[in-house]
Amino acid sequence: MLHRMRKRSRVTHEEIIADLVFVGVSGIISFLITFLFDVHHSFYNWPIFPLKYIFQNPLPYVIFTLLGALFGFFIIKVMVFGIHEGERKRRKR
Repeated sequence: MLHRMRKRSRVTHEEIIADLVFVGVSGIISFLITFLFDVHHSFYNWPIFPLKYIFQNPLPYVIFTLLGALFGFFIIKVMVFGIHEGERKRRKR
């Protein structure tokens, strides 16, 4: 009975996979940016190794990576939506 009540979703498997890739790429980029911010004091004086860290625990990495992944995902989805709308309007002409 629930199967009959459920409507077909317009979200395809390819879109779900693309969204996971978008979140993953955004998360990796935000992690790298957080890491570079954390060790940027090491680049001022020679020798740069061992690295000098600003953050003493991993909590900022978790928070900034998650926030960056969500923010980056939102930006990418808005850009993809704009591209699709532009293509749709171009096809109408």
